[in-house]
Order: sequence, then C-alpha cells, then structure tokens
Amino acid sequence: MRYFPLGVAGHVDHGKTSLVKALTSIDTDRLPEKKRRGMSIDIGFAFLDFPERALRVEVIDLPGHERFIKNAICGLAPVWGLLLVVDAGEGVMPQTVEHLRLAKSFGIEEVLLALTKVDRVDADTVELAKEEALQSLREEGIEVYGVFPVSALTGYGVEGLRVSIGAYAQERLRSREDELFRFFVDSAFSVKGYGTVVRGSCVSGRLREGDRLTLEPLGKVCRVRSMQNHGVFVKEGKAGERLAINIPELEPEEIERGYFLVKGIRSSSRLIVTLEGKAPKGMGFLFLGMREVSFTHAHIQEDIYFLRLSEPVPAVRDDRGPVLSSSGEFIGSYRVLHPMPLRASKKFIRERLGLLLESPEEYLLLERGKRGLSLEELFSFYGRAVQPPRYPKAGNHFYHPELLLSLSQKTVELVSSRGGALPLAELLSKLRVPQELLSLLLEDAKDIRVVEGYVLDTKRANLQELEGYRKLMGLLQEGIKEERELQAYKEHLSLAVRRGVVYSLGDYLYISKAMFEDYVNKLRTLGKEFTLQEAKSLLGLSRKYLIPLLEHMDRLGITRREGERRVFVKWMP
Repeated sequence: MRYFPLGVAGHVDHGKTSLVKALTSIDTDRLPEKKRRGMSIDIGFAFLDFPERALRVEVIDLPGHERFIKNAICGLAPVWGLLLVVDAGEGVMPQTVEHLRLAKSFGIEEVLLALTKVDRVDADTVELAKEEALQSLREEGIEVYGVFPVSALTGYGVEGLRVSIGAYAQERLRSREDELFRFFVDSAFSVKGYGTVVRGSCVSGRLREGDRLTLEPLGKVCRVRSMQNHGVFVKEGKAGERLAINIPELEPEEIERGYFLVKGIRSSSRLIVTLEGKAPKGMGFLFLGMREVSFTHAHIQEDIYFLRLSEPVPAVRDDRGPVLSSSGEFIGSYRVLHPMPLRASKKFIRERLGLLLESPEEYLLLERGKRGLSLEELFSFYGRAVQPPRYPKAGNHFYHPELLLSLSQKTVELVSSRGGALPLAELLSKLRVPQELLSLLLEDAKDIRVVEGYVLDTKRANLQELEGYRKLMGLLQEGIKEERELQAYKEHLSLAVRRGVVYSLGDYLYISKAMFEDYVNKLRTLGKEFTLQEAKSLLGLSRKYLIPLLEHMDRLGITRREGERRVFVKWMP
C-alpha cells in the first residue's frame, strides 16, 4: 500500500471536521477542549482507504482560527495535497486565504475545493461562493483540481468528493520511499509495557523494526522496537504514512512537537535560502516541517539570504516552508538552496552563486576544500542517494581539481626548499591535509615519492640518506640480483632505476651501475670482440645472468652482435 497525506484547511466553523467525519467516519475532535469550544484548536487525524488503488489517504484536519496559525502550519508541514473547505453561505474568509498562502509556501499548487453546508443555502448562493473561491485561488496562483458542493449533514456530494480525493492523491503520488528517512514528530507519550511512543508523519524514506534513528535537534541515537499505523502493528513504515513508533530509550518529557527522527540526514544551524515575500526586520521565524526556529539573516543578493538559526535542523535541498515576522505574522516563504553551508562569507557565496544554483556538487567541493566531500554529506544535502560525483577521490572523500593542483604545487615547493627530501609528518602538518589526500596529490606528480617516511624529489634528493637505499646498494654490490631478492626494497629499487644507478636487465634481473661498468671493463680486456663462451669464462656468470647482461650492452649500443661474436662499438653509453 502507498500513502498520501492530505490536509483539510479553511476558516473556523466552515465544517472541516464534520466533513472529515462524513468522509472517514472518524471524529478528529479528540480533545475535550475542542468539544467544549465547538471548534478545532489543534490538528486532528483520520484516513481514507482506496483498496482498488492500493492507497491510503492520511487526512490531517487543520484548526481554522487565526489564533492557532502555528498549529495549522504544523498540520500543513507533512501534507502533499490540500482539500480547501469554504462555507457556501459565508464564502471566502481571512483564514481561508491565509491557509492557501501557507499551503503554497510548502509547495502545494493545486487543491480540491469543497463548498460545505449547501443544504442551508440556495443554488445561486452556492454558485456565488464558487466564483468567489475560484477568484481567490487564482489570485494566490493556485490551481483547482475540482469543485465539490457537499453537505456533511445530508451526505449530499460526499461520495463524489471521496472518489475524487482518491484520484487526486493517485495523480500526485511520487516516489519518496527511496529518499533518506525523515519523520516529523507531533506528540510523544508512554504506554505501559512498551515505554515511549513517538507519533507523527513519515515524510520520506522507509522505516523498519530495529532501525537506528537520531532524534533532532537533541542528536540522541535511538532504536525502533515496533510501530503502528492507526492502531495496527506494521513491520515497515513508508513515506506519507502516519506512524506511532515505540522507542523505549527516549523519555516522553524530552520530546517536543516539531522534533525530527532521521536516518542519514545531518543537521545544521545555517541555511542558504531564497526568500519570497518580505524579509523580516531583525529576527524572524521559519518552520522546517513542524519545527518553529528563530533566525537572523544576511542578505547575499536579490532574493538570496544566509540564515543563522537558533538551533540545528535536518534540512535538505529544496525544502520549503513559511516565514513569520517576530510578531508571528505570516510574511513569506523560503526554499533551501544549501542545507549545511560551511562558509559564511558573503563574498565567497556571491562569487560562486551560479554554481550553487546550477552545479551544487562543485560548489560543495570548493566550499569544503581540504576537508573534502563525502558521499554521506552529498546524500544528506539532497535527502536521497545520488550518483557519486566525477571528481578525484581519496579515501571516502571527493576533492576539487583546483585544490589538488594548488596543493601539488605547494608540495613541490616545500620539498624543493629542503633539498629534495622532507619528512612526511612535517609536510602533512604544513599542508594540513590527511595522508590519503597527499597520496592522491602524488599520483600524478612525476618526480615526487614517499619513501621511508620522507617525501622525496627523486631527481634531487640524496638517496644515501635512506637506510633502505643503502641496504639495497649493498646487496647489488654482490652481483646481479633477481627481483624477488629485492622485494623488501621495492620502493628504493624503483628510485635507483629512475636515478640511473641501477639497471634493469629484463627477466626481473637488476644490476648496479658500478657492477655493470666493472663487467664491461673486464670484457674490454678480451679485445675488440669476444664470444659468449669467452665472456662466461672471464666473468664466471651462468647463462641465466650472462645473456641478459650482454643483451643490455647491445641495447645501450656498447656492443653489436655479429653472428656468434660481439664487437665493441663504444666504451660506455
């Protein structure tokens, strides 16, 4: 089954709760105070099942009174669609419009329109209310999926609305189940024999028994023991679903409405956003999900702002929501461009704003610099798994090529300033980079190598300072050696060959330059030419070593083979 959260909004006493009860047979006025006042003061919950669509619509009834605007925002935060309720006799009222604007701030741009209490008015009044409501929706830039005159009292039009709600939800369903898990908490309580139960809306991802979650903004790690959907135990929770989650490690008293349960999403007390509407003077408030957070802001340019929040929030790119003034007045909306900025410099942001808008991964790499960008951070940025960026990688982090070029040049400068050899620890300290990043830098550095805890310029460094190099050359003084005999000095051997003080004879054989020259000098005593047998008798080498030696002399142009003899062409290469 798939789930679609639907908000029911409108002015106080326009019949939202009665309509929800007529649709679902569930009374969302669960609080005694609601009953006593005769109006909804907090969000209420119900559901509509459409078995033929394998769909459950999670219904959230919003309070309509202006004094409970923040409760209405909490109800709108997790929904993906809206049923707007207008009393056919009263028409559009102030809270009707405010609910529309709040819904739009969360990204809802098409709604169902229900004209209620049509049993109390004539057809002309219903038509007038319809035109007025459609005009208000047009002015707010919101489309209408359909208009439904209904009466919760008589049942008129209720079934047609119910069917259309199913179609509306089906058309707007999109896969959020493969996104990272995020859950908006609206209440917590204790159940005897189970412990703490956290209730709320799963807005993205999946949840299974045993999963480990983080409670934000407290940063507490906890584990899911079990969960329910509307009183029925389930093994898995999905995006769009109302859930009651049993988490014994938590205490109800430490959990507030608006807290988050997340998996894989990091929190930050900074955001870069676009603001639509008026920017608040001084301190403002925004809602991330159901959480109200105060902020101060710095203007970057046009409608883009850098926000400093009063507490960390687990935001992701393209999150949206309302902005309130310090007095609690709705003044606009935001959209998140960057949910976890490290650099607060307005100059840095302005100069790279085009990248943040069009190529955010490159922006992140430039912003993080030597820290690098991990896949986990990138997934958290988007709120979902994405393809790894096509940038150089060291360990678990990606780096910008510009940074690598700069660090590579700095490495060469530092090593050169020390005669071609610099202790590795000292270089890492001066560059302030991890060793895995240095290894990435040196992959394309032609003459820079790490040997024996030193970073060497292989052309300039005094190799005699390396103990391994001295031991290698001591072994090669004994004669021609096989590569397997020199495995302990593999790095030093490569340096010696590059420096030209050791020759590779092929067939995995190596000889020092001094020993090679000694053999050539001895062969010169045989005259201008010699045979294989004469060389073997003089040098005392087996054919395994002698033939590669002579062939190397041929390659260097010292000798030339003529039949069974070799003729000296020159003394040394």
